[in-house]
Amino acid sequence: MLTIFSPHISPRLRYIVAVLFNESVILTDNVEIYLSKEGPCINYSNQSIDKGIQVIPVTLLKETEISIQEIQIHRWQDLPVFFSGSGDIPFDIFAASFYLLSRYEEYLNHEKDEYGRYDHRNSIAFQHGFLDIPLVDYWMLELERELQKKYPDYHLPERQFVVQPTYDIDVAYRFRYASPFKNIKGYFTDLLMGRFDALMDRSAIYSGKQKDSYDIYEWLDELHQQHQLKPFYFFLVAEKRKGYDKNVDPHTSGMRELINTHAKKYRIGIHPSVQSNADANCLEREIKLLAYHAQQPISVSRQHYLQLHLPETYQALIDMGIQQDYSMGYGAVNGFRASTSHPFYWYDLSKEQTTSLQIIPFCYMDSTAIFYERLNAEMALERMRYFLQTVKKTSGVFTYVMHNHFLTEQKEWIMWRNMYETFLRTI
Repeated sequence: MLTIFSPHISPRLRYIVAVLFNESVILTDNVEIYLSKEGPCINYSNQSIDKGIQVIPVTLLKETEISIQEIQIHRWQDLPVFFSGSGDIPFDIFAASFYLLSRYEEYLNHEKDEYGRYDHRNSIAFQHGFLDIPLVDYWMLELERELQKKYPDYHLPERQFVVQPTYDIDVAYRFRYASPFKNIKGYFTDLLMGRFDALMDRSAIYSGKQKDSYDIYEWLDELHQQHQLKPFYFFLVAEKRKGYDKNVDPHTSGMRELINTHAKKYRIGIHPSVQSNADANCLEREIKLLAYHAQQPISVSRQHYLQLHLPETYQALIDMGIQQDYSMGYGAVNGFRASTSHPFYWYDLSKEQTTSLQIIPFCYMDSTAIFYERLNAEMALERMRYFLQTVKKTSGVFTYVMHNHFLTEQKEWIMWRNMYETFLRTI
């Protein structure tokens, strides 16, 4: 087992050591204990100790406040690093990893994007060109190689590569289960706008003569069975249609049946509405409604429109009994928001404590590729394959986000549907 010596053991240090080494580590502030241990050792101090490899600490993990940090990028093993030092590992890998995983920069003053979210252009990962790689995971592989130079038998805790499909069900059905008033209004709008294909589809779907365009659930079932995948479905169940929350009325029989059916076969979670982000009572009602339809407790979430505001959003989810969250990614660019592909527990910087909320980051979302990166289906396929192979190198979890209404057989989406089938054949 790895032993790490540090004369100052803070909550931040305890946290990052546990995350990086999956708790298979001894952390001590006693030099005598450090010297007595056999096996791989890291001296995380300014002291010169003739044992192990040395990492020179910066002050970040000793601090208890949140302040602007001086970030200067250097290179190590052809990787970008910061918080440089003169140790055997030429930067403070623990502080740098903590900075990225805790999302420290998101607590500082920053610009927001058009949806009021943390703008990815604020991040050092975007500014310094490493958003496309799980940098913390790469650092750890290099650290393992450095340790093996002195301790050939040392290996990081074993991890397993996993492909994790997830689906956001923002609009479960295109026309089916809409209220008569909404369909009549839509009928005349389509007529006036000359949208005759939509007009015919609406009439056929609402009358029951044609399957709803967004109802692709049986097709997805077949794909999951064929490729032995275990997907996650996140349901938007906002009771009030408002702003970006435009889901089907969650009280309809169709939504109740859809949720219940999926809860029996798959893992499901809440997709908290934009409204709920500032209203704890609204969030509670949505979680209870989804649990009622699913006939099981709800402990997993992903924010609608990725409305993630630290620390408030995660604190509210914890208060509601949420144990896992899948919101850690950007809406306007694909990549690794927290610079890792591995799940990790959230550290609440505002309270200086490790929480019970596990974060499962994602690195690819279809709507981002379509509307922001402006990729066609062929380019998006290569993008997905790149992320798949990148995560595979670090035995991470390749979590990606798809939407049912972008995987339909409609002429504007059929290429994306075909692309997804092609991608799954290559995993």
